[in-house]
Amino acid sequence: MRQSFLIILAFWSISTAAQEKSISFRAGYSIPFAPYGVYSDNVSSAYANNDLTFYPFDGYVLNFDTEIKSPKPFMSYRIGAFYTYSGTYDNYEDDQQISEAWLYLTGAGVYCGLSFKAGWERFGIFNSFSAGYFSFDYRMEMQYTSKLGVIPVSSMAGEAVAGPGGKFEMGLYGTYKALSVYPSFQMLFVSNRQSQALLLKTINISAGYTF
Repeated sequence: MRQSFLIILAFWSISTAAQEKSISFRAGYSIPFAPYGVYSDNVSSAYANNDLTFYPFDGYVLNFDTEIKSPKPFMSYRIGAFYTYSGTYDNYEDDQQISEAWLYLTGAGVYCGLSFKAGWERFGIFNSFSAGYFSFDYRMEMQYTSKLGVIPVSSMAGEAVAGPGGKFEMGLYGTYKALSVYPSFQMLFVSNRQSQALLLKTINISAGYTF
């Protein structure tokens, strides 16, 4: 409850500071470029091992950001949100049985932070540091089919990883009149307890419009 209040207060403060300043709206699409999944020290769930692993092109991330200029020309305020989805299929077969698994990961979050840039008016580099609240949900459906004529056995499992999260971004910016483009590297991190966390690294391309 306290975390939600602090996030709402930060969003309200940034929105108030936006009066009589330029605002840029951005939308982006990200593709993970490294294996990712849940990390856990406790072998207490279906996801405490390496079975739930996703690879590049198994999923995507949609980003929505608002940037508000600050009194400093090299710094701006940022508020945003993201949605991510991943899905993959895995199977195993031996002389006794065939096992199949359908794995899913969905997540969303809101964040606010600061963005810094260096370069020229039309081109340069930037990075941003944001904090917020992220929530990810894992689902697994498994089916075991015996080659001995036994009826197939199905099972489902699920777990959520939600809590305070952080978002880091570094990339380039290019602008032409009111239009902007931002190719970048992004990292999303969330942990709901000391023994469990998720780190997602992506390559992102965003386009924006400044009012």
